[in-house]
Amino acid sequence: MLGELAEDDTIILCDMEAGVGTLLRMQPGDVDLVLVIAEATAKSLDVARRAAEIATERSSVLIVGNRVRDEEDAERIRTVFSGRELVLIPEDPAIHEAEREGRAPIDVDPGAPGVRAIIGIANRLA
Repeated sequence: MLGELAEDDTIILCDMEAGVGTLLRMQPGDVDLVLVIAEATAKSLDVARRAAEIATERSSVLIVGNRVRDEEDAERIRTVFSGRELVLIPEDPAIHEAEREGRAPIDVDPGAPGVRAIIGIANRLA
């Protein structure tokens, strides 16, 4: 289905179910890039590590450390994904406010650290 939507220079971003099931069903070349989202919890890092290993066999992978509260969180994520392309999104009140209001974070505070990190990911995808 997604292949029918894709055209040259088209970006399709899909939010898939958590875990590795979708990745196991993917064939090499099905997608250009897999974003693996991880928080600095043991469970999240374990699932994300397995997802990144599987995705690497099928696609390029970008690791996104999400809701990073402090340097300890950042270091936990960096340690698990050492040597991989990694972007960290800090815990950010502007993102929480946007969620509560049903607005895009960039419309709430375009200069907020978390919003700037998300913009960086968007630029990486473009």
